[in-house]
Amino acid sequence: MARYRLHHRLGRRCVIRRLLRWARKHFKHQKSCRHQKVTDAYLVALLLSRYVFQHPYPSIWWNILREDRPQLPSYTQAFTRGQRLLGPLEAIVSPPVPCAEVVVDSMPLPVCRPKRGKRCAFPGARWGFGTQGDFFGFKLHAWVSPRGQVMQYVIRPANLQDTTVAYELNSRWPAFGGPKVIGDKGYCALGFTFPPKKNTRYDTGWRQDRHPKLRKRIETVFSQLVEAQVRSVQTKTLTSLRFRVVLAVIAHNLMSSY
Repeated sequence: MARYRLHHRLGRRCVIRRLLRWARKHFKHQKSCRHQKVTDAYLVALLLSRYVFQHPYPSIWWNILREDRPQLPSYTQAFTRGQRLLGPLEAIVSPPVPCAEVVVDSMPLPVCRPKRGKRCAFPGARWGFGTQGDFFGFKLHAWVSPRGQVMQYVIRPANLQDTTVAYELNSRWPAFGGPKVIGDKGYCALGFTFPPKKNTRYDTGWRQDRHPKLRKRIETVFSQLVEAQVRSVQTKTLTSLRFRVVLAVIAHNLMSSY
């Protein structure tokens, strides 16, 4: 909830300065050539600011920024150049921070409207099922800490079972200090803490006085990512989808730390 109070309390310039202070630690703050209009660090800070202020349209938000910064490149140039930084962004989004417990879950990332799913030729997209019905696209599988930070995530086709992708996330389990992984009934398997079913014959580690509150934390985080337009269907390639998700996750983690 801190991220939503932050941009109401601080102005746009102050938020961008804070984002730039973080971006300088990971990206160059010097121009590579004479014709370069902005540095990599400044570009990342400006791209992250849209997700902090939850603006639904990236091109319109970029034009708003250009009103006070006429030296900025066009949105097409900025977006193309930002996609070249996708690798470094994904490398720094989930550092292995030791933690005692994490919550695992998934959320849908549709790439088109359901009625256009049969005609959609998006590479890698599949039909899946969520709490709101069928959708065509991908799923975001994530670990979330009790403080509300996204520890790690992967984007996989929507037809893959949650438990299958959860074992892929568990491959980094030793790097995070061996935390307890808490899921819902969809993660009914050994190695996870989940609510027991009627036919469960062993102790799943579920504690009714604690774990339901932790489960609400990841639902809140997913709701905040949706409000930051991470689920917008305006995407044509998997690279642009990955780029949008990584910016939304980094902005969420940065704002939740304040």
